[in-house]
Amino acid sequence: MIRVLYVEDEPSQRELVDQLLKMAHIDVALATNGPEGLEKAKSWRPDVILMDLRMPEVSGFDTIEMLQSDPETAHTPIVILSAWRSERHDLRAQELEIKWYITKPFDLDELVATIQQAYGESTG
Repeated sequence: MIRVLYVEDEPSQRELVDQLLKMAHIDVALATNGPEGLEKAKSWRPDVILMDLRMPEVSGFDTIEMLQSDPETAHTPIVILSAWRSERHDLRAQELEIKWYITKPFDLDELVATIQQAYGESTG
């Protein structure tokens, strides 16, 4: 079973994605902000991290930079799942070598397929 850490500050969004991914037979852990996401990524060792961008205190992009700079989490694939998208955000994601960027509202089949692809590339 694929293990996914979802970092999202909005409770209703966290709950929705948690339920949908569990129905798709994906094991999910939740984090409410960037620092909690960093801690859970180290302790829980997910196969894939889903990252929101717009969060208080530490943005998703800043959290991604911290994950990528830590040897314990540097190789965990990250999928951005955010309503926050612009050309500037796409360029920033490219700079951070993020291959997967899904915009909310999202299609569940696309989200599951993207998680599977990210997992497959990291194990393959």
